Amino acid sequence: MVKRLRVVACGLVVLAALLAGGCTPESGPAQSTSPSPVMSAPPSPTPSPTPTENAQERQQRLDFEAAKGAYLAATSEFDRLLMSGGAREPTPALLATTSGDYRRALMYVLQTFKANRWHSDRPIPQIVVIRGGWSPNELDLAACEDTSKVRYLDRRGKEVLTDRERRYVHSLTAKKTKGQWKIATIDSEAVESFTHEACGK
Repeated sequence: MVKRLRVVACGLVVLAALLAGGCTPESGPAQSTSPSPVMSAPPSPTPSPTPTENAQERQQRLDFEAAKGAYLAATSEFDRLLMSGGAREPTPALLATTSGDYRRALMYVLQTFKANRWHSDRPIPQIVVIRGGWSPNELDLAACEDTSKVRYLDRRGKEVLTDRERRYVHSLTAKKTKGQWKIATIDSEAVESFTHEACGK
């Protein structure tokens, strides 16, 4: 059975925890908002076909690849919207790749950024790996997210939300809806490094 994961608003949606908790943004000196290059993450271990792969193993591999693709597409769209100043409604890309509490958490952040006229200065690096649990309609993934170089800025270019954790390991649940895998829940843990975590960074 796939482990049911509790939903928390942190990590990729760490901003939701800060905002929901009534955190007062801290302003720092104005700095350039130009993005700096982000190092690409090494390929995550994704199952590949083998000569002895049976029908179930093939289906599991395809499902994990599809769910991983949904997560990366969702985070890419979230990054794009956050850098452009948030959003009031989920875009078609978010509707196609997210559902339930995970989508609501993302939208809370995007709507708050829109209302406050904040934006991020670069994408958040992600590494996604397979967690293990699988059924035909639900599976588990893990993701490591490093926001240490990401800055959140107000409309004057001053940094906000500086009192936050920077590195997270996410336990994710993806669910199959009408034949399409979508990320439905997230359980996040703040870490000092990824050395002993699922991503092994």
